[in-house]
Amino acid sequence: MLRKTISIDEHLFAELKNEGVLEHFKNFSDLVSNSLQKTIESMRQENYKKQIEAMAQDPMVLEDIEAIQEDFKYADHENDAF
Repeated sequence: MLRKTISIDEHLFAELKNEGVLEHFKNFSDLVSNSLQKTIESMRQENYKKQIEAMAQDPMVLEDIEAIQEDFKYADHENDAF
């Protein structure tokens, strides 16, 4: 377990208390850890989305997709005769 000291705006902390957020966690450290984990997951999803968007613009990736489609164009229609 790593220990870190944090500072939090008193109004934000008051909101956490008033909205009952603190009651859903064992302690404040649990709240912070849970919140940081959700932030990490959100950032991972955002980074993945950005990578996919970049790939969609990459000429090499687009060429590969075209080549794969060309390679499989006959296999895609082999059941059409039935």
